[in-house]
Amino acid sequence: MAKSKTKYLAIDIDPEGLIAVAGSDRVEHAFAWLPGSEHGPPAFTPETAKQLGQLLRARLDAAGFPVAPLVVGIGREKAILKDVKFPGAAPDEETRLVHHQAMKELGDFRAVFDYVPLPDPADANGERRAIVVALKTDFFESVKAFVQGGGWKTLAGVTLRPYAIAAGLGEALASGQAPPLPSAEAAAAVVSLSPQGGEFTVIRGGAVVFTRAVPPQSLETDTALLNEIRRNLTTYDSQNASRPIVALYVPEAQHMLGGWFGKLDGALPIPVHSYDPVVSAASPPAEKQRGRFAGAVGLLAARGAGLPVNLAAPRQAKKKTDPKKPLMIAAAIAAGLLIVVGGVFGYMAVSAADETVAQKQEEKTKLEKLIAEADPDAKRIAAADAWQKRSVNYLDELFDLADRMPANDTVRVNKITGTAQRVDKTGKQNGQAVLVLSVGAKNPLAASELVSAIDRDNTKDRRFYVGTSKTIGGADTHANAHNQLATITTTLNHRSPAEYTRYPSFTPPRRGVIPAAAPEPEKKPTEEPKEAIDEQP
Repeated sequence: MAKSKTKYLAIDIDPEGLIAVAGSDRVEHAFAWLPGSEHGPPAFTPETAKQLGQLLRARLDAAGFPVAPLVVGIGREKAILKDVKFPGAAPDEETRLVHHQAMKELGDFRAVFDYVPLPDPADANGERRAIVVALKTDFFESVKAFVQGGGWKTLAGVTLRPYAIAAGLGEALASGQAPPLPSAEAAAAVVSLSPQGGEFTVIRGGAVVFTRAVPPQSLETDTALLNEIRRNLTTYDSQNASRPIVALYVPEAQHMLGGWFGKLDGALPIPVHSYDPVVSAASPPAEKQRGRFAGAVGLLAARGAGLPVNLAAPRQAKKKTDPKKPLMIAAAIAAGLLIVVGGVFGYMAVSAADETVAQKQEEKTKLEKLIAEADPDAKRIAAADAWQKRSVNYLDELFDLADRMPANDTVRVNKITGTAQRVDKTGKQNGQAVLVLSVGAKNPLAASELVSAIDRDNTKDRRFYVGTSKTIGGADTHANAHNQLATITTTLNHRSPAEYTRYPSFTPPRRGVIPAAAPEPEKKPTEEPKEAIDEQP
Protein backbone atom coordinates (compact mmCIF):
# COMPACT_ATOMS: atom_id res chain seq x y z
CA MET A 1 0.00 0.00 0.00
CA ALA A 2 1.42 3.38 -1.05
CA LYS A 3 2.28 5.83 1.69
CA SER A 4 -0.16 8.77 1.97
CA LYS A 5 1.11 12.16 0.87
CA THR A 6 -1.39 13.98 3.08
CA LYS A 7 0.10 17.15 4.54
CA TYR A 8 -2.96 18.78 6.07
CA LEU A 9 -6.35 17.95 7.53
CA ALA A 10 -8.92 20.75 7.06
CA ILE A 11 -12.12 20.93 9.13
CA ASP A 12 -14.83 23.47 8.38
CA ILE A 13 -17.29 24.15 11.25
CA ASP A 14 -20.45 24.42 9.16
CA PRO A 15 -23.67 25.94 10.68
CA GLU A 16 -25.28 22.49 10.39
CA GLY A 17 -22.36 20.22 11.15
CA LEU A 18 -18.73 19.42 10.37
CA ILE A 19 -16.96 18.99 7.01
CA ALA A 20 -13.46 17.58 6.64
CA VAL A 21 -10.99 17.02 3.79
CA ALA A 22 -7.40 15.79 3.80
CA GLY A 23 -4.69 15.85 1.19
CA SER A 24 -1.75 17.74 -0.27
CA ASP A 25 -1.83 18.76 -3.94
CA ARG A 26 -5.29 17.23 -4.29
CA VAL A 27 -8.15 16.13 -2.04
CA GLU A 28 -7.43 12.55 -0.96
CA HIS A 29 -10.25 12.16 1.59
CA ALA A 30 -13.61 13.94 1.97
CA PHE A 31 -16.14 13.56 4.79
CA ALA A 32 -19.32 15.42 5.79
CA TRP A 33 -21.23 15.02 9.05
CA LEU A 34 -24.51 16.79 8.21
CA PRO A 35 -28.23 16.14 8.74
CA GLY A 36 -29.42 13.61 6.18
CA SER A 37 -29.82 9.89 6.49
CA GLU A 38 -28.92 10.33 10.16
CA HIS A 39 -29.07 13.16 12.63
CA GLY A 40 -26.31 15.73 12.31
CA PRO A 41 -23.85 16.47 15.13
CA PRO A 42 -24.83 18.51 18.19
CA ALA A 43 -24.53 22.29 17.88
CA PHE A 44 -20.97 23.60 18.32
CA THR A 45 -20.93 25.29 21.76
CA PRO A 46 -18.37 25.68 24.58
CA GLU A 47 -20.13 22.80 26.35
CA THR A 48 -20.10 20.38 23.37
CA ALA A 49 -16.81 21.36 21.67
CA LYS A 50 -14.55 18.78 23.33
CA GLN A 51 -17.08 15.96 22.86
CA LEU A 52 -17.55 16.94 19.20
CA GLY A 53 -13.80 16.64 18.67
CA GLN A 54 -13.83 13.14 20.12
CA LEU A 55 -16.83 12.04 18.02
CA LEU A 56 -15.45 13.49 14.78
CA ARG A 57 -12.02 11.94 15.34
CA ALA A 58 -13.63 8.51 15.73
CA ARG A 59 -15.58 8.96 12.47
CA LEU A 60 -12.53 10.19 10.56
CA ASP A 61 -10.42 7.27 11.80
CA ALA A 62 -13.16 4.88 10.65
CA ALA A 63 -13.19 6.62 7.23
CA GLY A 64 -9.42 6.11 6.82
CA PHE A 65 -8.33 9.70 7.39
CA PRO A 66 -4.59 9.98 8.21
CA VAL A 67 -3.16 11.99 11.11
CA ALA A 68 -1.91 15.40 9.89
CA PRO A 69 -1.57 19.05 11.02
CA LEU A 70 -5.02 20.60 11.43
CA VAL A 71 -6.49 23.74 9.84
CA VAL A 72 -9.90 24.94 11.11
CA GLY A 73 -12.36 27.23 9.32
CA ILE A 74 -15.25 29.09 10.97
CA GLY A 75 -18.18 31.06 9.55
CA ARG A 76 -18.17 34.79 8.83
CA GLU A 77 -21.01 35.32 11.32
CA LYS A 78 -18.80 34.23 14.24
CA ALA A 79 -16.33 37.14 13.94
CA ILE A 80 -16.25 40.92 13.83
CA LEU A 81 -14.46 42.55 10.87
CA LYS A 82 -13.21 46.14 11.08
CA ASP A 83 -11.86 48.20 8.19
CA VAL A 84 -9.09 50.36 9.73
CA LYS A 85 -6.70 52.94 8.32
CA PHE A 86 -3.05 53.33 9.34
CA PRO A 87 -0.09 55.44 8.16
CA GLY A 88 2.32 53.74 5.78
CA ALA A 89 5.23 52.28 7.77
CA ALA A 90 7.79 49.48 7.94
CA PRO A 91 6.36 45.96 8.65
CA ASP A 92 7.24 46.00 12.38
CA GLU A 93 5.79 49.46 12.87
CA GLU A 94 2.76 48.57 10.70
CA THR A 95 1.80 45.73 13.04
CA ARG A 96 2.14 48.04 16.03
CA LEU A 97 -0.02 50.72 14.41
CA VAL A 98 -2.77 48.30 13.33
CA HIS A 99 -2.84 46.67 16.79
CA HIS A 100 -3.21 50.09 18.38
CA GLN A 101 -6.03 51.08 16.01
CA ALA A 102 -7.77 47.72 16.54
CA MET A 103 -7.71 48.15 20.32
CA LYS A 104 -9.30 51.60 19.90
CA GLU A 105 -12.02 50.19 17.62
CA LEU A 106 -12.76 47.09 19.73
CA GLY A 107 -12.58 48.75 23.17
CA ASP A 108 -12.93 46.19 25.98
CA PHE A 109 -14.17 43.47 23.58
CA ARG A 110 -12.28 40.33 24.66
CA ALA A 111 -11.07 38.76 21.44
CA VAL A 112 -8.26 37.08 19.55
CA PHE A 113 -7.56 39.12 16.44
CA ASP A 114 -5.38 39.20 13.35
CA TYR A 115 -5.31 41.50 10.35
CA VAL A 116 -4.45 41.55 6.66
CA PRO A 117 -3.48 44.69 4.69
CA LEU A 118 -5.66 45.36 1.64
CA PRO A 119 -3.96 45.45 -1.78
CA ASP A 120 -5.08 49.04 -2.43
CA PRO A 121 -2.31 51.69 -2.63
CA ALA A 122 -2.03 54.44 -0.04
CA ASP A 123 -4.50 57.32 -0.30
CA ALA A 124 -3.68 61.03 -0.74
CA ASN A 125 -2.78 61.28 2.96
CA GLY A 126 -0.37 58.35 2.77
CA GLU A 127 -2.72 56.07 4.72
CA ARG A 128 -3.35 52.41 3.90
CA ARG A 129 -6.25 50.12 4.82
CA ALA A 130 -6.39 46.77 6.56
CA ILE A 131 -9.16 44.38 7.64
CA VAL A 132 -8.97 43.42 11.31
CA VAL A 133 -10.63 40.07 12.16
CA ALA A 134 -11.68 39.68 15.81
CA LEU A 135 -12.96 36.37 17.22
CA LYS A 136 -14.44 36.25 20.72
CA THR A 137 -12.02 34.68 23.17
CA ASP A 138 -14.58 32.19 24.49
CA PHE A 139 -15.31 30.87 20.96
CA PHE A 140 -11.59 30.57 20.22
CA GLU A 141 -11.19 28.59 23.46
CA SER A 142 -14.03 26.33 22.24
CA VAL A 143 -12.09 25.67 19.03
CA LYS A 144 -9.01 24.75 21.09
CA ALA A 145 -11.14 22.41 23.24
CA PHE A 146 -12.50 20.82 20.01
CA VAL A 147 -8.93 20.21 18.78
CA GLN A 148 -7.89 18.84 22.18
CA GLY A 149 -10.90 16.50 22.28
CA GLY A 150 -9.97 15.09 18.86
CA GLY A 151 -6.40 14.47 19.97
CA TRP A 152 -4.83 16.50 17.12
CA LYS A 153 -1.34 17.57 18.17
CA THR A 154 -0.69 20.38 15.68
CA LEU A 155 -3.10 23.27 15.06
CA ALA A 156 -1.64 24.88 11.93
CA GLY A 157 -4.30 27.55 11.47
CA VAL A 158 -7.71 28.99 12.37
CA THR A 159 -9.32 31.34 9.87
CA LEU A 160 -12.66 32.61 8.58
CA ARG A 161 -14.40 30.68 5.80
CA PRO A 162 -14.30 33.67 3.32
CA TYR A 163 -10.47 33.59 3.33
CA ALA A 164 -10.51 29.84 2.71
CA ILE A 165 -13.06 30.23 -0.11
CA ALA A 166 -10.83 32.90 -1.70
CA ALA A 167 -7.91 30.45 -1.74
CA GLY A 168 -10.15 27.72 -3.17
CA LEU A 169 -11.43 29.98 -5.96
CA GLY A 170 -7.86 31.00 -6.79
CA GLU A 171 -6.89 27.36 -7.23
CA ALA A 172 -10.03 26.63 -9.29
CA LEU A 173 -9.21 29.57 -11.61
CA ALA A 174 -5.57 28.49 -11.93
CA SER A 175 -6.52 24.89 -12.76
CA GLY A 176 -9.22 25.89 -15.25
CA GLN A 177 -12.06 24.35 -13.21
CA ALA A 178 -13.70 27.80 -12.97
CA PRO A 179 -14.21 30.16 -15.96
CA PRO A 180 -11.42 32.77 -15.98
CA LEU A 181 -11.69 36.47 -15.12
CA PRO A 182 -10.85 39.23 -17.64
CA SER A 183 -7.68 40.04 -15.64
CA ALA A 184 -5.89 38.95 -12.49
CA GLU A 185 -6.85 42.22 -10.77
CA ALA A 186 -10.57 42.02 -11.65
CA ALA A 187 -13.01 41.82 -8.74
CA ALA A 188 -15.10 38.65 -8.43
CA ALA A 189 -17.77 37.65 -5.90
CA VAL A 190 -18.30 34.18 -4.43
CA VAL A 191 -21.61 33.14 -2.86
CA SER A 192 -21.24 30.06 -0.65
CA LEU A 193 -24.59 28.91 0.75
CA SER A 194 -26.10 26.26 2.98
CA PRO A 195 -29.65 25.90 4.38
CA GLN A 196 -28.55 27.98 7.39
CA GLY A 197 -27.15 30.94 5.43
CA GLY A 198 -23.67 31.53 4.11
CA GLU A 199 -21.17 34.16 2.94
CA PHE A 200 -20.96 36.75 0.17
CA THR A 201 -17.26 37.46 -0.47
CA VAL A 202 -15.53 39.78 -2.94
CA ILE A 203 -12.00 38.85 -4.03
CA ARG A 204 -9.66 41.18 -5.92
CA GLY A 205 -6.12 40.27 -6.84
CA GLY A 206 -6.42 37.11 -4.74
CA ALA A 207 -7.28 39.08 -1.58
CA VAL A 208 -10.57 39.32 0.30
CA VAL A 209 -11.66 42.98 0.13
CA PHE A 210 -15.31 42.67 1.19
CA THR A 211 -17.36 39.98 2.94
CA ARG A 212 -20.84 39.82 4.42
CA ALA A 213 -22.79 37.04 6.09
CA VAL A 214 -25.94 35.91 4.23
CA PRO A 215 -28.69 35.50 6.87
CA PRO A 216 -30.91 32.37 6.82
CA GLN A 217 -34.08 34.39 6.16
CA SER A 218 -32.61 35.49 2.80
CA LEU A 219 -32.94 31.88 1.61
CA GLU A 220 -36.67 31.56 2.32
CA THR A 221 -37.61 32.58 -1.23
CA ASP A 222 -35.77 33.05 -4.54
CA THR A 223 -36.81 36.73 -4.49
CA ALA A 224 -35.32 37.27 -1.04
CA LEU A 225 -32.05 35.62 -2.14
CA LEU A 226 -31.80 37.74 -5.29
CA ASN A 227 -32.52 40.91 -3.28
CA GLU A 228 -29.77 40.01 -0.80
CA ILE A 229 -27.22 39.37 -3.58
CA ARG A 230 -28.20 42.55 -5.46
CA ARG A 231 -27.92 44.57 -2.24
CA ASN A 232 -24.39 43.32 -1.59
CA LEU A 233 -23.35 43.93 -5.21
CA THR A 234 -24.66 47.49 -5.02
CA THR A 235 -22.98 48.14 -1.65
CA TYR A 236 -19.58 47.03 -2.90
CA ASP A 237 -19.78 48.73 -6.32
CA SER A 238 -20.91 52.04 -4.77
CA GLN A 239 -17.73 52.05 -2.66
CA ASN A 240 -15.46 50.80 -5.47
CA ALA A 241 -16.83 52.46 -8.60
CA SER A 242 -13.51 52.15 -10.47
CA ARG A 243 -13.19 48.40 -9.68
CA PRO A 244 -16.70 46.88 -9.88
CA ILE A 245 -17.52 43.19 -9.59
CA VAL A 246 -17.32 41.57 -13.05
CA ALA A 247 -18.49 38.01 -12.26
CA LEU A 248 -20.11 35.92 -9.54
CA TYR A 249 -19.08 32.34 -8.73
CA VAL A 250 -21.20 29.67 -7.00
CA PRO A 251 -19.42 26.56 -5.60
CA GLU A 252 -21.55 23.48 -6.27
CA ALA A 253 -21.71 20.43 -8.53
CA GLN A 254 -21.87 21.33 -12.21
CA HIS A 255 -25.38 21.42 -13.75
CA MET A 256 -27.04 20.31 -10.50
CA LEU A 257 -30.84 20.49 -10.68
CA GLY A 258 -32.34 22.78 -8.04
CA GLY A 259 -28.96 24.30 -7.16
CA TRP A 260 -28.15 27.89 -6.23
CA PHE A 261 -26.56 28.53 -9.65
CA GLY A 262 -29.89 27.93 -11.39
CA LYS A 263 -31.60 30.48 -9.12
CA LEU A 264 -29.02 33.21 -9.84
CA ASP A 265 -27.98 32.64 -13.45
CA GLY A 266 -29.52 35.25 -15.73
CA ALA A 267 -31.15 37.17 -12.85
CA LEU A 268 -28.16 39.43 -12.08
CA PRO A 269 -26.48 42.20 -14.11
CA ILE A 270 -23.18 40.26 -14.19
CA PRO A 271 -22.23 36.76 -15.43
CA VAL A 272 -22.80 33.90 -12.98
CA HIS A 273 -20.50 30.82 -13.05
CA SER A 274 -20.33 27.63 -11.00
CA TYR A 275 -17.38 25.43 -10.11
CA ASP A 276 -17.11 22.10 -8.31
CA PRO A 277 -14.67 22.49 -5.35
CA VAL A 278 -14.13 18.72 -5.00
CA VAL A 279 -14.16 17.69 -8.66
CA SER A 280 -10.57 16.38 -8.32
CA ALA A 281 -11.24 14.37 -5.15
CA ALA A 282 -10.34 10.69 -5.22
CA SER A 283 -13.84 9.81 -3.97
CA PRO A 284 -16.11 12.87 -4.48
CA PRO A 285 -18.96 13.30 -1.97
CA ALA A 286 -22.65 13.31 -2.88
CA GLU A 287 -23.58 15.85 -5.55
CA LYS A 288 -25.89 17.92 -3.33
CA GLN A 289 -23.13 18.30 -0.69
CA ARG A 290 -20.25 19.38 -2.94
CA GLY A 291 -20.84 23.12 -2.63
CA ARG A 292 -20.58 22.80 1.17
CA PHE A 293 -16.94 21.66 0.74
CA ALA A 294 -15.77 25.03 -0.68
CA GLY A 295 -14.50 26.24 2.70
CA ALA A 296 -12.71 23.01 3.67
CA VAL A 297 -11.07 22.62 0.24
CA GLY A 298 -10.02 26.28 0.41
CA LEU A 299 -8.37 25.63 3.78
CA LEU A 300 -6.41 22.82 2.19
CA ALA A 301 -5.44 25.09 -0.71
CA ALA A 302 -4.11 27.76 1.67
CA ARG A 303 -2.10 25.10 3.57
CA GLY A 304 -2.00 26.70 7.00
CA ALA A 305 1.06 28.91 6.85
CA GLY A 306 -0.23 30.64 3.72
CA LEU A 307 -3.44 31.85 5.37
CA PRO A 308 -3.68 35.65 5.15
CA VAL A 309 -5.58 35.61 8.48
CA ASN A 310 -4.50 33.01 11.02
CA LEU A 311 -6.02 33.43 14.47
CA ALA A 312 -3.93 30.53 15.79
CA ALA A 313 -0.73 32.48 15.00
CA PRO A 314 -1.68 36.15 14.46
CA ARG A 315 0.76 38.83 13.39
CA GLN A 316 2.77 40.12 16.34
CA ALA A 317 4.74 43.34 16.66
CA LYS A 318 8.41 42.48 17.11
CA LYS A 319 10.33 44.15 19.90
CA LYS A 320 12.54 46.86 18.50
CA THR A 321 16.22 46.74 19.41
CA ASP A 322 17.82 50.12 19.94
CA PRO A 323 21.12 50.37 17.98
CA LYS A 324 22.16 53.25 20.27
CA LYS A 325 22.06 51.10 23.42
CA PRO A 326 25.89 50.62 23.64
CA LEU A 327 26.35 54.37 23.32
CA MET A 328 23.78 54.93 26.06
CA ILE A 329 25.66 52.55 28.38
CA ALA A 330 28.91 54.38 27.70
CA ALA A 331 27.18 57.68 28.36
CA ALA A 332 25.83 56.35 31.67
CA ILE A 333 29.33 55.34 32.79
CA ALA A 334 30.66 58.76 31.86
CA ALA A 335 27.80 60.38 33.76
CA GLY A 336 28.67 58.32 36.84
CA LEU A 337 32.27 59.45 36.69
CA LEU A 338 31.17 63.04 36.36
CA ILE A 339 28.96 62.66 39.47
CA VAL A 340 31.88 61.29 41.49
CA VAL A 341 34.28 63.98 40.32
CA GLY A 342 31.80 66.84 40.57
CA GLY A 343 30.15 66.13 43.92
CA VAL A 344 29.77 69.80 44.65
CA PHE A 345 27.97 70.43 41.42
CA GLY A 346 25.72 67.47 42.17
CA TYR A 347 24.76 68.93 45.54
CA MET A 348 23.81 72.19 43.84
CA ALA A 349 21.71 70.29 41.27
CA VAL A 350 19.82 68.44 44.04
CA SER A 351 19.00 71.73 45.75
CA ALA A 352 17.67 73.14 42.50
CA ALA A 353 15.60 69.95 41.97
CA ASP A 354 14.02 70.34 45.42
CA GLU A 355 12.84 73.80 44.47
CA THR A 356 11.40 72.45 41.22
CA VAL A 357 9.53 69.69 43.09
CA ALA A 358 8.01 72.24 45.45
CA GLN A 359 6.88 74.35 42.49
CA LYS A 360 5.35 71.33 40.72
CA GLN A 361 3.56 70.30 43.92
CA GLU A 362 1.98 73.74 44.15
CA GLU A 363 0.87 73.50 40.49
CA LYS A 364 -0.59 70.05 41.19
CA THR A 365 -2.65 71.40 44.09
CA LYS A 366 -4.06 74.19 41.88
CA LEU A 367 -4.99 71.72 39.13
CA GLU A 368 -6.77 69.43 41.60
CA LYS A 369 -8.80 72.42 42.81
CA LEU A 370 -9.76 73.32 39.22
CA ILE A 371 -10.85 69.72 38.57
CA ALA A 372 -12.99 69.69 41.69
CA GLU A 373 -14.65 72.96 40.66
CA ALA A 374 -15.38 71.59 37.17
CA ASP A 375 -16.98 68.39 38.48
CA PRO A 376 -20.59 69.81 38.61
CA ASP A 377 -20.30 70.93 34.96
CA ALA A 378 -19.07 67.46 33.96
CA LYS A 379 -22.07 65.86 35.67
CA ARG A 380 -24.48 68.24 33.91
CA ILE A 381 -22.89 67.40 30.55
CA ALA A 382 -23.23 63.67 31.32
CA ALA A 383 -26.90 64.17 32.24
CA ALA A 384 -27.52 66.07 28.99
CA ASP A 385 -25.86 63.27 27.03
CA ALA A 386 -28.06 60.67 28.76
CA TRP A 387 -31.16 62.74 27.92
CA GLN A 388 -30.14 63.00 24.28
CA LYS A 389 -29.78 59.19 24.09
CA ARG A 390 -33.49 58.88 24.84
CA SER A 391 -34.37 60.46 21.50
CA VAL A 392 -34.83 59.08 17.97
CA ASN A 393 -33.66 60.83 14.80
CA TYR A 394 -36.74 60.44 12.63
CA LEU A 395 -35.07 62.01 9.58
CA ASP A 396 -32.42 59.27 9.54
CA GLU A 397 -35.12 56.64 10.18
CA LEU A 398 -37.12 57.92 7.19
CA PHE A 399 -33.92 57.95 5.11
CA ASP A 400 -33.24 54.29 5.97
CA LEU A 401 -36.89 53.36 5.40
CA ALA A 402 -36.72 54.84 1.90
CA ASP A 403 -33.59 52.78 1.20
CA ARG A 404 -35.30 49.57 2.35
CA MET A 405 -38.27 50.03 0.04
CA PRO A 406 -38.14 47.52 -2.84
CA ALA A 407 -37.19 48.89 -6.23
CA ASN A 408 -40.04 47.02 -7.90
CA ASP A 409 -42.67 49.15 -6.08
CA THR A 410 -44.39 46.22 -4.40
CA VAL A 411 -44.93 48.12 -1.12
CA ARG A 412 -46.12 51.67 -0.39
CA VAL A 413 -46.28 53.33 3.01
CA ASN A 414 -49.64 55.01 3.60
CA LYS A 415 -49.07 56.38 7.08
CA ILE A 416 -46.20 56.65 9.59
CA THR A 417 -46.77 57.11 13.32
CA GLY A 418 -43.94 57.59 15.81
CA THR A 419 -44.74 57.61 19.54
CA ALA A 420 -42.06 58.42 22.09
CA GLN A 421 -41.70 55.98 25.00
CA ARG A 422 -41.92 57.58 28.40
CA VAL A 423 -39.41 57.01 31.19
CA ASP A 424 -40.85 55.10 34.15
CA LYS A 425 -40.37 55.99 37.83
CA THR A 426 -37.16 53.95 38.04
CA GLY A 427 -35.58 55.90 35.18
CA LYS A 428 -35.84 53.03 32.71
CA GLN A 429 -37.15 53.37 29.18
CA ASN A 430 -38.37 50.36 27.14
CA GLY A 431 -36.97 51.64 23.84
CA GLN A 432 -37.09 55.26 22.75
CA ALA A 433 -40.11 55.19 20.45
CA VAL A 434 -42.68 52.91 18.83
CA LEU A 435 -42.88 53.22 15.04
CA VAL A 436 -46.06 52.10 13.26
CA LEU A 437 -46.13 51.80 9.46
CA SER A 438 -49.44 51.44 7.67
CA VAL A 439 -48.58 49.93 4.29
CA GLY A 440 -50.29 48.83 1.14
CA ALA A 441 -48.72 46.02 -0.85
CA LYS A 442 -49.30 44.20 -4.10
CA ASN A 443 -49.03 40.86 -2.30
CA PRO A 444 -48.78 39.71 1.36
CA LEU A 445 -45.17 38.58 0.92
CA ALA A 446 -44.00 42.10 0.04
CA ALA A 447 -44.85 43.43 3.53
CA SER A 448 -43.05 40.44 5.11
CA GLU A 449 -39.93 41.28 3.11
CA LEU A 450 -40.03 44.83 4.48
CA VAL A 451 -40.20 43.37 8.02
CA SER A 452 -37.14 41.21 7.21
CA ALA A 453 -35.31 44.25 5.82
CA ILE A 454 -35.90 46.12 9.10
CA ASP A 455 -34.65 43.17 11.19
CA ARG A 456 -31.50 42.84 9.05
CA ASP A 457 -30.34 46.28 10.21
CA ASN A 458 -29.83 44.80 13.69
CA THR A 459 -26.25 43.75 14.40
CA LYS A 460 -24.89 41.08 16.67
CA ASP A 461 -23.99 43.66 19.32
CA ARG A 462 -26.73 46.27 18.83
CA ARG A 463 -30.48 45.83 18.33
CA PHE A 464 -31.85 49.04 16.84
CA TYR A 465 -35.29 47.49 16.20
CA VAL A 466 -37.00 45.30 18.79
CA GLY A 467 -40.18 43.24 18.45
CA THR A 468 -40.76 43.98 14.78
CA SER A 469 -44.07 42.43 13.78
CA LYS A 470 -46.67 42.54 11.02
CA THR A 471 -50.45 42.56 11.30
CA ILE A 472 -52.58 41.83 8.24
CA GLY A 473 -55.23 44.51 7.73
CA GLY A 474 -57.34 43.13 4.87
CA ALA A 475 -57.76 44.66 1.43
CA ASP A 476 -58.35 48.27 0.41
CA THR A 477 -61.02 48.32 -2.29
CA HIS A 478 -60.25 51.98 -3.09
CA ALA A 479 -56.59 51.31 -3.97
CA ASN A 480 -55.36 49.97 -7.29
CA ALA A 481 -52.54 47.41 -7.18
CA HIS A 482 -51.43 48.16 -3.59
CA ASN A 483 -54.64 46.94 -1.96
CA GLN A 484 -53.20 44.40 0.52
CA LEU A 485 -53.12 46.32 3.82
CA ALA A 486 -50.80 45.56 6.71
CA THR A 487 -49.49 47.28 9.81
CA ILE A 488 -45.80 46.94 10.75
CA THR A 489 -44.90 47.79 14.34
CA THR A 490 -41.38 48.01 15.84
CA THR A 491 -39.71 49.56 18.87
CA LEU A 492 -36.85 51.95 18.07
CA ASN A 493 -33.67 52.22 20.13
CA HIS A 494 -31.47 55.33 19.98
CA ARG A 495 -28.71 55.42 17.39
CA SER A 496 -25.81 57.84 17.12
CA PRO A 497 -25.39 59.52 13.70
CA ALA A 498 -22.40 57.26 12.95
CA GLU A 499 -24.57 54.15 13.34
CA TYR A 500 -26.77 55.11 10.37
CA THR A 501 -24.62 53.54 7.67
CA ARG A 502 -26.94 53.31 4.67
CA TYR A 503 -25.81 55.20 1.56
CA PRO A 504 -28.53 54.68 -1.02
CA SER A 505 -28.10 55.91 -4.56
CA PHE A 506 -31.00 57.42 -6.48
CA THR A 507 -31.30 57.90 -10.22
CA PRO A 508 -31.79 61.64 -10.89
CA PRO A 509 -34.47 62.76 -13.39
CA ARG A 510 -33.40 63.66 -16.90
CA ARG A 511 -32.47 67.29 -17.23
CA GLY A 512 -34.39 69.49 -19.65
CA VAL A 513 -37.48 67.27 -19.56
CA ILE A 514 -40.30 68.56 -17.36
CA PRO A 515 -43.24 66.14 -17.21
CA ALA A 516 -46.71 67.59 -17.47
CA ALA A 517 -48.31 68.11 -14.09
CA ALA A 518 -51.16 65.70 -13.37
CA PRO A 519 -54.51 67.34 -12.52
CA GLU A 520 -54.98 67.57 -8.78
CA PRO A 521 -57.80 65.28 -7.61
CA GLU A 522 -60.79 66.95 -6.07
CA LYS A 523 -60.75 66.50 -2.30
CA LYS A 524 -63.87 65.25 -0.61
CA PRO A 525 -65.25 67.50 2.14
CA THR A 526 -64.96 64.65 4.67
CA GLU A 527 -61.39 63.75 3.76
CA GLU A 528 -58.99 64.19 6.65
CA PRO A 529 -55.25 64.95 6.20
CA LYS A 530 -52.87 62.05 6.73
CA GLU A 531 -51.53 61.86 10.23
CA ALA A 532 -47.96 63.13 10.61
CA ILE A 533 -45.33 61.63 12.84
CA ASP A 534 -46.33 62.14 16.45
CA GLU A 535 -43.08 62.81 18.27
CA GLN A 536 -43.46 63.52 21.98
CA PRO A 537 -40.70 65.23 23.92
